[in-house]
Amino acid sequence: MQANRLTYSRYDFDMSNSRALSMLDMLPAEQREMLIAALTQLQEAHDQLQAARDEVAANKQALAQRQSELDANRRALEAGRTELENGRSQYEDGLKEYNASLEEFNKGKKEYEDSLKEFQEGKKKYEEGLAEYEKGLKEYQEGLEDYQSGRKEFDDKISDAQKEIDDAEKDIDDIKHPDTFLLDRNTNIGYACFENDSKIVEQVARVFPVFFILVAALVCMTTMSRMVEEQRTQIGVFKALGYSNLSIMGKFLFYSGTAAIIGCIIGYALGTFFFPRIIWMTYKLMYIPLDIPYMFDHVLAAAAVIVSLLCSVGTTWIACRYELGETAASLMRPKAPKAGKRVLLEYVPFLWKRLKFLHKVSIRNILRYKGRLFMMILGIGGCTALLLTGFGIKDSIAGFADVQYEEIQISDAEISFKSSAEKKMRSLLDEKTDNYALLNSSSWDIIYGNKVKSITLKTVEDLSQLAPHMVFRSMNGEPLEMPQAGEALVSHSIAERYGAELGEEIILRNDEMKELHLKVAGIFENHVYNYVFISADTYNAQMDSDAEFNGAFINFPKNADKGKTAAVIAKNKNVTNLTMFSDAKVRMGNMMSSLDYIVLLIIICAAGLAFIVIYNLTNINITERIREIATIKVLGFFRRESSAYVLRENIVLTAIGVICGLGLGILLHKFVMHQIVVDLVDFRARIEPMSFVYSIILTFVFTFVVDLFMEIKLERINMAESLKSVD
Repeated sequence: MQANRLTYSRYDFDMSNSRALSMLDMLPAEQREMLIAALTQLQEAHDQLQAARDEVAANKQALAQRQSELDANRRALEAGRTELENGRSQYEDGLKEYNASLEEFNKGKKEYEDSLKEFQEGKKKYEEGLAEYEKGLKEYQEGLEDYQSGRKEFDDKISDAQKEIDDAEKDIDDIKHPDTFLLDRNTNIGYACFENDSKIVEQVARVFPVFFILVAALVCMTTMSRMVEEQRTQIGVFKALGYSNLSIMGKFLFYSGTAAIIGCIIGYALGTFFFPRIIWMTYKLMYIPLDIPYMFDHVLAAAAVIVSLLCSVGTTWIACRYELGETAASLMRPKAPKAGKRVLLEYVPFLWKRLKFLHKVSIRNILRYKGRLFMMILGIGGCTALLLTGFGIKDSIAGFADVQYEEIQISDAEISFKSSAEKKMRSLLDEKTDNYALLNSSSWDIIYGNKVKSITLKTVEDLSQLAPHMVFRSMNGEPLEMPQAGEALVSHSIAERYGAELGEEIILRNDEMKELHLKVAGIFENHVYNYVFISADTYNAQMDSDAEFNGAFINFPKNADKGKTAAVIAKNKNVTNLTMFSDAKVRMGNMMSSLDYIVLLIIICAAGLAFIVIYNLTNINITERIREIATIKVLGFFRRESSAYVLRENIVLTAIGVICGLGLGILLHKFVMHQIVVDLVDFRARIEPMSFVYSIILTFVFTFVVDLFMEIKLERINMAESLKSVD
């Protein structure tokens, strides 16, 4: 039998045949291994069967030979029975050999039957493997057909995709190199407005505490001086008993120091916890709703304690030192009342004689107690100044968006587009807008001294086209002429902060280190961003290249829907940005609405200041004149007459304080606005007439509220006080 070849009946499988091997390769690995194992087993069974056949044939041949020998022996036996009897031993030996041969024959027959059974089982397995092979071959052929059809579809899709990629790469190659702009977070309007609001609060917080500290020192000085004066007799007794000045002073210092520390703790808690949260509530409505973390500032707390102790303990020490300078005997005697003096108004007879008697008394009392006069004027003036400053801050800051987008930047919108699409944009703007002014907006650095600052340069195609879009006027409202060649119009913020004065030269530099040397032809009012306007001719002459326009101020047709028209323009693929100035005005106005809470806090603080000052000084006035007031009540003054006798002085002092406070408020407002410096916004310090009216009315309202409380106290004064005498 040849190697690697199986031959049985009608089955002939050559394992070295390449086709057979390829057919086996087409089968799954598991089936291929099973088929090879079955064929190998079948080959082994066939070899065993063939060996058994050869052995059976040999046995048959031996058996035939034995049979012939037996026949010969039998013939010999018959022929020589006599010899058999004579040679019985030979016969028995031959019989034994025969039996052994027969046993060997039966054994070979059994092995042949077992081999035949194994062959039939191997044949059955071979037929089953062949059936599985044919089934797998059929599945393979079906899968091959599916693969070929899928491969064709895949190749078609790959071909289409490659074509699209080639077309896209061609389009990419046709695209011009884009302009690149590096924008920091300061250019984000939300961040800029948040930073502006924060700086406003920061600058206001730097000014007003100083003012309140001065008023607090005034109140402490008045209160503690009055307290020490009321304790004159007790101080004289302590001094006569041998107490040292330091021991006597320590009683009052402990009182004022304790009050200062307790007030400082309460005030620090209110000022650092509640007030910031009230202001932050408005920021949460406009910006990201994040919680404000509470931070305990040890330096601020220590400074507050030190200032509080200086205001209270310091004034107490000054008052006690003055009183303790007298002897014990003089201290135990009541202090002599101040001598009456003629007032300046008495030297004007035609006016003085026309005044009522009670009015003359009030004027004399006002000028008689000069300490109370100045403290009252300062307290009321401070209240009015705070109110006027608060309203002035709101007028200067909250209204800048209305001025910017209603009086200065009167255009409907501003668009930015690709500079390469200038011609297409001209036709679009001609169709969709009433009028427009093409310009180039770019970021430049202004060089002043050794420093540089980023500004926005507007290069306009034709400056005369800006009339319907931009109003150029000075801070005094005077109109400005358009700049000539080599000249520029500069916004007020640039002129004020960077020293760009009228008639002087400024230097602008771009990111390519190219410079523009421009003469300041005019300084115009502008409140949002830092602008410099030049003509295209000026740009072309100094840069040796024509300006490429990438934006425009536009005005929509009067009867057109501005929102829809703006949406149509914004959808154009060449337009990169469109800003509606009406939306910008509303957005900035909403962002500045947080000032309402700041103004409200200032009003509340001013009301508290006025109440404390007026109440404290009026209470001291009533206490010092309690016998006088009791006497006029005994003389038959009605309730309103006795109240007017004392409280009329508050009205007069309030009027004087309001007049002084208005002047002080104007100066304080200018100082505060000078401190509020925001990079991208220029505030105009102004106070509307109604702010003066509101400040005056609120100051008098605070005074009337205090007078209501004081009127109750006047009503409770016992008339028997007038019968008491001083020893």
